[in-house]
Amino acid sequence: MLIVASVVEVDELMCIGCKACDRVCPTEAIITVDKLAVVDESACTGCNKCIEACMDHGAINRKRLEKPVWIRVDLESQPEEKVAALCAGARLHPAQSICPCTGTRAREVAVAILNGATTPAEVTIQTGARGVCSMWCTSSVLRLLAAAGHSTEGNPKNWRLYPDGVGPGIWNVPDSVADKYPEYRLRESRDALQSGDLELVGFPNIRQESD
Repeated sequence: MLIVASVVEVDELMCIGCKACDRVCPTEAIITVDKLAVVDESACTGCNKCIEACMDHGAINRKRLEKPVWIRVDLESQPEEKVAALCAGARLHPAQSICPCTGTRAREVAVAILNGATTPAEVTIQTGARGVCSMWCTSSVLRLLAAAGHSTEGNPKNWRLYPDGVGPGIWNVPDSVADKYPEYRLRESRDALQSGDLELVGFPNIRQESD
């Protein structure tokens, strides 16, 4: 869930149409048309990434909304079984927090996808995830989309997404690699992941026992 208290507006006299703002917006709410950046306020989360990208020109400013907008998905719109199955396909627990900035959990993203979201931008517009920093949550959003059969393409001309970073995971490390580097205990960690008996990061002597 995300509460949007402000969006952005473009100073037409200052905008040079460089498209720097286009490349960073997580929801594609700002797009340059005929050398002028245009804002779709209904899709803007107020993350201010475009403002940072336009620091050299100062063409984008914050615009306070008269009434805050709540971005949240109706968790009851999809059966829990479907939500749990989709999360499991992405190796995420439904209650797992995947967006620290907004507190969005995996189940919320799963519901958004089951409700029709097929891209990271559409997930953000429904849930708020990725609507602030877009760093820690994006890979989990991509994993859930992939589990639902939706591929995400990267574009070298924008800095919104890096889909290739989703691939590596303890569950897909080849046996040959695990055997070559036994000091990293890759096989043991993979087995622990499957059983639910996981070590807590930073506390190797404390284990989270499976139910």
